[in-house]
Amino acid sequence: MRSGKLDFPMNSQFKDKFVAFVDVLGFKGMVRAAEAGTGTSLPALLDALKELGTSKSRDQYVEYGPITCPCAACIQKDLDFRVTQISDCVVVSSEVSPAGVINLVSHCWGAVIKLLPKGIMCRGYITRGLIYHTDDQVIGTGYQSAFEKERGVSAFKREADERGTPYVEIDPIICDYVREHGDQCVKEMFSRMVKSDGNVTALFPFQRLAHSFMIGGFGVKFDPEQEKRSVQNLRKSINRFKERVLALVDHSNPSAVSKAKHYVAALDAQLVECDRTDEMIDQLGTPYPSP
Repeated sequence: MRSGKLDFPMNSQFKDKFVAFVDVLGFKGMVRAAEAGTGTSLPALLDALKELGTSKSRDQYVEYGPITCPCAACIQKDLDFRVTQISDCVVVSSEVSPAGVINLVSHCWGAVIKLLPKGIMCRGYITRGLIYHTDDQVIGTGYQSAFEKERGVSAFKREADERGTPYVEIDPIICDYVREHGDQCVKEMFSRMVKSDGNVTALFPFQRLAHSFMIGGFGVKFDPEQEKRSVQNLRKSINRFKERVLALVDHSNPSAVSKAKHYVAALDAQLVECDRTDEMIDQLGTPYPSP
């Protein structure tokens, strides 16, 4: 029989924090395939899940402070940053500050972009609310709200009644906070990691899959062939991502196929950008006609 002694400090309390809940889509099917030996192996699956975040994710803030926009205003050096990863999902929270919001968003964006090459899709929700978040416990309406809204994500929906699209949606109160309190770095980095359809904003990692180059500067000669090889390598990577997404999806499940089509369409759009970049390189590499 337990004594009446409390296991938690008497000063335990809920805090107003930024909160994210991110979930791996199609995880049950991946587990069944791993058990049957017909899909991703258990070690590979466990390794992939580490991308959602581990205890080391907090350690880096404790040691170094804010990673993204390190000069942004914060309350605590460690941003009260917490990560709890359980099976196929992760809960992340941070203090309410410009540095807190951008580092939480960056963590979630990083998880999505790292899982993309493995063909793994994510869905989630980022909001603000009350939470009690420690290394071994997560309680609060902020967490519950993020958890409940994750299932109804509608970012970039293709049909009016579509729900559960494969994106990490961002609550308008987060966008408002960045706009009203973020410094230039916070606003710039936020804009690089998100996309809006006019009504809903969500993390959008696909725009990173683009090739950029410089013309001249510091004595560097523009090499069209080298740039085109780089674009071709990117094109191959994007096609591999598509193959892996389609390989993992349960093709007998119309809902799963619909979600995969979102990723495939976004990746196809980046392939179009590769073609446009090739055309630009060709134009820049064409010598000017002699006078």
